Amino acid sequence: MSALSRVCPAAKFLFVGDHKFFVKGVTYGPFKPDEQEHYLGRPAQVDVDLAMMREIGINVVRIYHAPPRWFLDCCAAAGMRVLITLPWAKHIEFLRQRAARDAVADAVRDAVTEFAGHPAVFGYLVGNEISSTMVRWLGVRRVTEFVEELVRIGRAIDPDVLYSYATYPPTEYLLPQNVDFFCFNVYLHNQREFDAYLLRLQNLTEERPLILGEFGMDTLRHPEDEQAEMLGWHIDSVVKCGLAGTILFAWTDEWFTGEKEITDWAFGIVTRERAPKKSFYMLRDKLGRDDSALPHRPLLKAPFVSIIVCSYNGGKTLAGCLDSLGKLNYPACEIILVDDGSTDDTAYIAAQFPNVRYIHQKNHGLSHARNTGASAARGEVFVYTDSDCMADVDWLYYLVGTLLSGDYAGVGGPNVSPPAQNWVQACVAAAPGGPSHVLLTDTVAEHIPGCNMAFHRWAFERVGGFDVEYHKAGDDVDFCWRLQQAGGVIAFSPTAIVWHHRRFTLRAFFKQQDGYGEAESLLRFKHLIFFGPTGAAKWRGQIYGAPRFSWFLDRPIVYHGVFGEGFFQSIYPAAQSEIAIYLGSIEWFGLTVFLFGLGVFLPALRIVPYLMFGGTLAVALSYMMRARIEPRFDTVHARLLVMVLGFVQPLVRGWSRYFTWLRFKRTPRSVISRREYVPANGRPAGTLSRRIFWSKEGRDRHYLLGAMFDLLEEEGWRYSVDSGWNEWDIQIYGNFWWSIALQTVTEYHADAQCLTRVRLRNRFVTTTMIFNLVALSLLIYRQLNIAHVEFWSIAAYLVFVLFLAGRARALKSRVAELVDLAAYRAGLQRVLRRQPIAKPEVTKPEVEAPVAADPAARV
Repeated sequence: MSALSRVCPAAKFLFVGDHKFFVKGVTYGPFKPDEQEHYLGRPAQVDVDLAMMREIGINVVRIYHAPPRWFLDCCAAAGMRVLITLPWAKHIEFLRQRAARDAVADAVRDAVTEFAGHPAVFGYLVGNEISSTMVRWLGVRRVTEFVEELVRIGRAIDPDVLYSYATYPPTEYLLPQNVDFFCFNVYLHNQREFDAYLLRLQNLTEERPLILGEFGMDTLRHPEDEQAEMLGWHIDSVVKCGLAGTILFAWTDEWFTGEKEITDWAFGIVTRERAPKKSFYMLRDKLGRDDSALPHRPLLKAPFVSIIVCSYNGGKTLAGCLDSLGKLNYPACEIILVDDGSTDDTAYIAAQFPNVRYIHQKNHGLSHARNTGASAARGEVFVYTDSDCMADVDWLYYLVGTLLSGDYAGVGGPNVSPPAQNWVQACVAAAPGGPSHVLLTDTVAEHIPGCNMAFHRWAFERVGGFDVEYHKAGDDVDFCWRLQQAGGVIAFSPTAIVWHHRRFTLRAFFKQQDGYGEAESLLRFKHLIFFGPTGAAKWRGQIYGAPRFSWFLDRPIVYHGVFGEGFFQSIYPAAQSEIAIYLGSIEWFGLTVFLFGLGVFLPALRIVPYLMFGGTLAVALSYMMRARIEPRFDTVHARLLVMVLGFVQPLVRGWSRYFTWLRFKRTPRSVISRREYVPANGRPAGTLSRRIFWSKEGRDRHYLLGAMFDLLEEEGWRYSVDSGWNEWDIQIYGNFWWSIALQTVTEYHADAQCLTRVRLRNRFVTTTMIFNLVALSLLIYRQLNIAHVEFWSIAAYLVFVLFLAGRARALKSRVAELVDLAAYRAGLQRVLRRQPIAKPEVTKPEVEAPVAADPAARV
């Protein structure tokens, strides 16, 4: 027997050592059984068949019964691996009686024990195509967990081979989560529909390899030319969609099933007499003699690509990142490393890679670094990754191939955590809050993470690059939203993979979440429509995957078809749970703590905070139950740590959102206390809340807004600009208690004369509402627990209200001065009380506006 190296799964691919292993398989048998009830024919015929398979590059044989040992020996001698399908009585109600379940488990246990350690065994399929009606009858969750139990039984006996279950479109949702790869039997003869379904399956199977367990065409009902053509585009589609391989049905027309010889089907690549069909010769050219190499098709176009890596003190993982980029399977690219003011050994590591263009800048933040890389890039396509990522060798092949496959402005792919170094890192990788992608469809993304994204140069320049306001995170979200608002479409490639190190310590994880909270706070003021009341993002799309059937939240929906007999029974993950977001939010936790305190004085309320905390704990428990922890680290204390992370993570993120608001969305007191002087020739019309300005030269509100932006920047005010979703033009952040919403409108009169009105409105900030809530609660409690009205406490609260009113008026007065000065600079005149205003007579003229059309350019 020849030595066959072990095949190992890693993300969406299979590997032998450091090289990818692409499954090029065929099904073999079953044939008429011999005296020992074996269904694989005679050894002499097997040797002939294996030699012919090797001639066309086949490397895996799938069989449907436990084989005799001589068959495995023949395969090992020929360098062929065997995928064994373990048969059992799946057509009966196999979960009803314990004896039936035990019989299935014993059959799996006996088969794996018999062949444990044999070098020819590629893996086991612990079941094949349980009927959709039977799964619906027994329950999806029960059947899934039973299949998972069969996998655990086999793996406990022989952990060195692969395990899976062969499902098919009528039970698309039957996705056991402990398999090494996913296997689907799919027969679709339309290439466009086939490609679309493969991409759906790639998203459903998430970070596990996907192979096709059966695909073929009957040459009794179709000509051999059509079979050859179809198998040809089938191989191309499997490669293009990034599958780990495919198994063709079948090797020969000879087939025995249901206790009889089948003569009215002819799916074979060769005839019963082993005469090659036309598809045999096509596969020989398509697959090649190298039994594990991926049969790549050259890209129709390979534009020059600039890979931009941004790093700040990322020396710990930088060498692995740059080394992986130097091994990419792509013909034309450059690598640019932007060092954002690192103080570690980043410069020294970069010097070890002469093919890398090294750029050093002062520490300006991630967005600035990404723009710096784009300015230096020479490519038609900008590709971004981070210094803590390692790229798959075919990363650019899939990324660019998808980008060029449609009218796309950008493309992204998944970021997969590499094997954890310890149990804490494994828990961090399984905890909520990590970087991920959000999909609108199976091929179109709403958001792609910044560690794995690519854009055409023209798309990057159309939106003006990254917003430098985002120093730590959020720049990728902002860029994607702005690109989509400009009409761009972002594609998603499920096999354009980078390995992204999750944080190595709990401290680093919480620091990351703090950065995400800061980014969400900044994003909320620019893209208000995409955020809920708690400040968490409200995605239009969702992550397509295979969620476990949760006992509490996010239960997916399965379409079974009428009477459970649909040909394609799809699983639809539930939308993001609003309840879970609220129960885990810092606002909910703060209200819980407040009611705990109030319960000290009001015993009738004491049960309420306990119930509220129970809801928060239930969300954390749900994360603990559903977490996918690496098997070697999956212990009780690891799951308890995931529960703690699930509880604390939204609190850290929420606190950072509020702290960022207090720090960045408040104008310094020295700026607010400054006074402005505007020449006045009379008593102006309007009030503190309303200003009226006149122009005889056609200067409308856009001139005023342009001058207002310049003045705010000049003096150092904090403000946000309308992004298209607000009723105000500018929101000016003032003191600890108030902000001002500024709104404008212009009336167009005769001879290009314009009357511009400005309205200023005070707006509460969160701190104002919190302080008022606490003060009113204490006041009400005090009045309810004394026999008479206590005027001093009411007076104290009224003093506080007067204080707030004074601060509101002072801030509005200061902003009104800014408006007057901006109008003066823009050439608009303040309307005086007795100054006549021309009556509107004609429609407005066309006036060129100096303000940028894209408000994002002003933020």
